[in-house]
Amino acid sequence: MIPQSFIDDLLYRLDIADVVGRYVQLKAAGANLQGLCPFHNEKSPSFTVSPSKQFYHCFGCGAHGNAVGFVMEHLGLTFPEAVENLAGNLGIDVPYEKGMDVPAEVRSEREELVELLTRAANYYKAQLKKSPVAIDYLKNRGLTGQVAARYGMGYAPDTYQNLEAVVENYASNTQLDLAGLTKISDSNRRYDAFRGRIMFPIRNAKGQVIGFGGRVLGDEKPKYLNSPETPVFSKGHEVYGLFEARQAIHKMGYALVTEGYMDVVALAQWGFENAVATLGTAVTPDHVLKLFKQTDRLVFAFDGDGAGQKAAWRALQACLPHVSENKRADFIFLPAEHDPDSFIRTEGPDGFEAMVAQAASLSEFLARYLERNYPLQQIEGSAAAISFLKPLIVQMQPTVYRSSLLRALANLLGATPMELSRHLGLKSREGGGDYFSPKNKGQFQGGQQNGQQGKFSGKKFSKRFGKFDDEPLQNNWGPRPTAKSPLLSLAARVIRAPQLVELCNSLLELYEREQDPAAEVHSFVHLLEKVRNDPNLLEARLQHAFNDEVHQNWVNSVLKEARSLDDSLDFETELRSGVYQCSELWFKAELERLTAEMPTQGEQLRWYHECMQRFQELKQKRVNQL
Repeated sequence: MIPQSFIDDLLYRLDIADVVGRYVQLKAAGANLQGLCPFHNEKSPSFTVSPSKQFYHCFGCGAHGNAVGFVMEHLGLTFPEAVENLAGNLGIDVPYEKGMDVPAEVRSEREELVELLTRAANYYKAQLKKSPVAIDYLKNRGLTGQVAARYGMGYAPDTYQNLEAVVENYASNTQLDLAGLTKISDSNRRYDAFRGRIMFPIRNAKGQVIGFGGRVLGDEKPKYLNSPETPVFSKGHEVYGLFEARQAIHKMGYALVTEGYMDVVALAQWGFENAVATLGTAVTPDHVLKLFKQTDRLVFAFDGDGAGQKAAWRALQACLPHVSENKRADFIFLPAEHDPDSFIRTEGPDGFEAMVAQAASLSEFLARYLERNYPLQQIEGSAAAISFLKPLIVQMQPTVYRSSLLRALANLLGATPMELSRHLGLKSREGGGDYFSPKNKGQFQGGQQNGQQGKFSGKKFSKRFGKFDDEPLQNNWGPRPTAKSPLLSLAARVIRAPQLVELCNSLLELYEREQDPAAEVHSFVHLLEKVRNDPNLLEARLQHAFNDEVHQNWVNSVLKEARSLDDSLDFETELRSGVYQCSELWFKAELERLTAEMPTQGEQLRWYHECMQRFQELKQKRVNQL
């Protein structure tokens, strides 16, 4: 963990106007600065930076925070990476407390590799200017010098030891091999891995060169050559062009995902600067997660041939764990003879924009795939399609989107949503069920409640804890409401796994700060106390352990939720995730309160910075659990 004292000192040294100004065009607006928000699309500026307070705040989408938070959100970095990024710009090292430090030899090796790769990138860039053949090739592809410069493109001459001119001890430098820049021949001589190719440097989120893609000028094979896996580069995690595309992605509202380097630069030449590409490999869930940190919409545009169709299908599979009602994936299907590069050169930007507007949603693509590959009008075809769907759908999070998709698929396959859910192995959460095993001590005997009809004096969700405000709700022990309090869900998991109740201690410490906590927080704390004192409480005893109507109504809802939980759940992971979520909500509300007060000094400012750090760390923990 990074010491808080270092965070405080770093924020003291930084000027948030300088940090934000690298990515957002800011103009003076009284004592503050104003610009278009990089986190959502807008035409009138609602994004404000306060140099005196060292905060940013968007009145349009609610984004707010300090310099570290801005770099995290804008560049898609973790908290430590954002601190490293900002500290690096100041030329200072980040100290880590015991147990978190990166070994010095690991840091130095990575730094040496990045230095070698950067030196090679500069060399290739210089060689491009000296090569009429390479320049003519790019001009014939419709590219200008501006686009080549934007992406740092270069040229590796067609000789065997080019890098000897810029690297010391070339013949004995084994780090060149580790960086993927050189290879060893059968005669034990070192030679350049990239020769006679247009060079595309691959940058990480910090803008550092971590690898290369090289394309031949003619028809030689392989057409593309990519850097191998190295300590600083992994094809399954990195996305080409993301560093250059971030601002355009925020401005245009989506990321345009392609297969090749040339697709990216060609689309950028025609105004689609939001284009990125996978690196000679299929789209992975890690790629999708990295891109969803930048935008809520991905549009995949692969080649129109059979290989492109297969790539699109693999992209759909990679998206399934991450799509939701707030994160969508769409697919462009180009004519068979085209890739994005050739299509936009033939049809122009308007033609390509029309393809984006007509992109098929993930659900449409999935339905088309089933209709094309299975005779759904036959029982056998429908059954085979359901069998095919099972490993796909189980990857999805239990969101509103998944429920909607299941309804659409059920209609396509001639089944009811409940039948399809059962066939896919998804546990139905409608209407209780006998999920509690009588042989497990401390767990409930299943079955529905009798005589529980009537009004439920519950509470409706508020912004802070997902708690309820007074409002009568029907409680007939039928289907659960579509919206659930995160605190209620956490309590249900505590009941199912009382031996793990201590995992909630950090959350209780936050609630203890509340001078006037909400009713649901009172109920939650009271429930934890009961479970901690007697982990073997059975359902009936727990129902009568409260002598207050508000507590009793809330715990009835918790019990109903607990009964619907599947025995196969990993309750420790579920509990940790619930604690992270509720804690994150608490810090978010606290940050909003502090932002409204705009603290400038003293303990309140220090507390703001601590809340920001812990809030970002909790967000990262939840992402890592996906």
